[in-house]
Amino acid sequence: MKNIFRQAAIVSLGLIITIQTYAEDGIKTIVKGSVQNAKIKSIMISRRTNMRGDKVTDSIASNGQFQLSMNVKQAGFYVLSSISGNLDGVDMYLKPGDQIAIKIEKYQLVMSGKGSELNQFLYNIQKSMPYQGWVASYRQTYNERVKAINNSINPEVIRNKSLLLGNAQGEYLNKVFGPLIEYKSHGGTPDMMEVNFSDLDIQLVPEIMVYPNWNETVTELMFAKVRSGNLKVRSINTWIADFGNAIAHPKLREEFMLELINYSASNGDLTLNKEIKEALPLIKEPKNIARLNTIKIKLAMNLNNYKSAPAGTDMNTYSFHDLTGKQVSISDYKGKIIFIDIWNTGCRPCIAEMPFLRKMEQDMQGEDVVFLSISCDYTTEVWKKFLENRNQTDEHQLIMGKKNPFFEKIGRSGIPRFVVLDKEGKMVNSNCCKRPSNPLLKVYLTELLNQ
Repeated sequence: MKNIFRQAAIVSLGLIITIQTYAEDGIKTIVKGSVQNAKIKSIMISRRTNMRGDKVTDSIASNGQFQLSMNVKQAGFYVLSSISGNLDGVDMYLKPGDQIAIKIEKYQLVMSGKGSELNQFLYNIQKSMPYQGWVASYRQTYNERVKAINNSINPEVIRNKSLLLGNAQGEYLNKVFGPLIEYKSHGGTPDMMEVNFSDLDIQLVPEIMVYPNWNETVTELMFAKVRSGNLKVRSINTWIADFGNAIAHPKLREEFMLELINYSASNGDLTLNKEIKEALPLIKEPKNIARLNTIKIKLAMNLNNYKSAPAGTDMNTYSFHDLTGKQVSISDYKGKIIFIDIWNTGCRPCIAEMPFLRKMEQDMQGEDVVFLSISCDYTTEVWKKFLENRNQTDEHQLIMGKKNPFFEKIGRSGIPRFVVLDKEGKMVNSNCCKRPSNPLLKVYLTELLNQ
């Protein structure tokens, strides 16, 4: 009687509770199989979001058998791969209680069992419609995958169509913008700065949120729209609202805007209160308004804890040295907006921003703005050699040296760090979160020039 009552309660509450109860009752999700004619010594399956504990591995037995058992509490995307790297990562959508058998022969996969139909379909489109060649060809691959999903008569594919379409869209944007995001984080060759992407009118679906870095790739899509003129940013205070208005689906719009606000708050954006005020009318869901209020509290705490020179602080007395050893002072640039990039030769994100900074300088040539790159390297010779190797020996390359009071004044912190001073050499923004790679920086500086 107890079990019958429990099942009835579960049915009345819906699928999510059913999933959780399966996991609590010990019904495992199992992926097992055999490996033939493939040099795979061990196999691993991990949750695509890399959550701690959501990963299991197994060594391939002498007879080629393996078994992976997981306590999947809620359905989601996982990646099947070999630790040696011989098997390319295979996306799988696992639900509590799935029992999937996989035959791996010559690195080709054939699946059977509960949960296999959807995953075999995922594998087949991944193998038959690969992303390869140039970014310009990715659109065709994406369209082919969307067509395959829409035309499938497989009941499992039809049942999960929205999910599959969102995943396909997330992967598409990641293939396009993922290398650029990686470049900004870890550096690389400057040819990665430009993305030849023409599908700027893509209709974003809310299910794209199943893809791990969806918020980053959608942000890069918005940047691409701004650069191309397809998206107008009314002012630096409206950019979050303007990005939100570019998304048709209300659920995705609100989630994306909250992601933008939270990311900016986490990075110490000092202008965020005005941006939140402009974005607020677009956030309707009570739960999202509550989330926004939580972010506001975090922002207020950050501002109170941020030890930096406040706006209006006179910075004219601070000085540095150029490549010749000559002392250069902030006061030497009086009459110009000063954008300062603080970096060092061991900071990969700093180095990744350098070509963007040079391009911004070229784009704003003739304006009353100067771009200074100030190294916080301790060793002058290392700094000089680095710049010589990259043919960046112009007069705007400066070094502050050890324990420079300027760095202490703005609140010594992580780099890259960007500071903006007005034409009188007074502080405007001690932690500008609009990096040179962000097209919003030009909007921001242009507004300062026009004040």
